[in-house]
Amino acid sequence: IRLGNETKTTTGLTRTEGSVTWTNGTGGTAASVQVSNTFTMQSGNTHTISESGLFNGTTFNTAGMLARQTFSGVALSDGDSITVTWTFTVGD
Repeated sequence: IRLGNETKTTTGLTRTEGSVTWTNGTGGTAASVQVSNTFTMQSGNTHTISESGLFNGTTFNTAGMLARQTFSGVALSDGDSITVTWTFTVGD
């Protein structure tokens, strides 16, 4: 499974490992897990980004996708950055 228009070149926007933050639930508050990464455009061109995916690996076309989200297009020029954060609530 892959994104509809996945960036596969050396743009700085390709699949990579994100940082993971676990927050324990206390006093009736559910625990949560956040996976986040900042991507910086490095190709010298402009790309419009309009979707994000969370995968179980970084190799294009070989890893399973846990989640996908589309959004209004964000145009990134060389040196521009975008941060993607996934938040999962754990528990009830």
